[in-house]
Amino acid sequence: MSKKLGFALSGLMLAMVAGNASAALDGGQLNISGLVVDNTCETRVDGGNKDGLVLLQTATVSEITAGVLNDTVGAKAKPFSITVDCSNANPNPGSTAKMTFGSVFFGNSKGTLNNDMSINTPADGVNIALHNIDGSTIKQVQINNPGDAYIKTMDATSKTATFDFKASYVRAETSTAPTAGYVKTNTAYTITYQ
Repeated sequence: MSKKLGFALSGLMLAMVAGNASAALDGGQLNISGLVVDNTCETRVDGGNKDGLVLLQTATVSEITAGVLNDTVGAKAKPFSITVDCSNANPNPGSTAKMTFGSVFFGNSKGTLNNDMSINTPADGVNIALHNIDGSTIKQVQINNPGDAYIKTMDATSKTATFDFKASYVRAETSTAPTAGYVKTNTAYTITYQ
């Protein structure tokens, strides 16, 4: 009788331990990112860090009247700059920095950036356009087009190069009026040194 009771208690204890082990099981996901470079050049967006935030002013639906144009910025254009500083790398005289833009999630065939429609209350029919500003020349940046590159020669003294841009609201489709809501998107820039 005590053997049966002992086996029954052992089985019960085993079931309790196994039940507790599975009840305490938990997990999650790690998102890990980084960057490995082969030089000591640094980039800064508007004098800050390599990652930047461009905040556009609030626009009314009636201000977003045009689709993207190659040589004209859209509504509420916000200037920003990306500076490449190679003063610690001591580049050769005449060295250049070549910049391209890409966006896995928000790029489109017009070269603009789609709005993130997964956010709360997104504006529909609104894209963001980037334009390169080089003196008096304005040119639309073609997101996800590796052939659309911007090249600057490093200053011989400071060993820096500054790229100037404007971000603005444009219509996603010229035939569709935008709706009110929030706008959020992103792009990555890549710099190649030559």
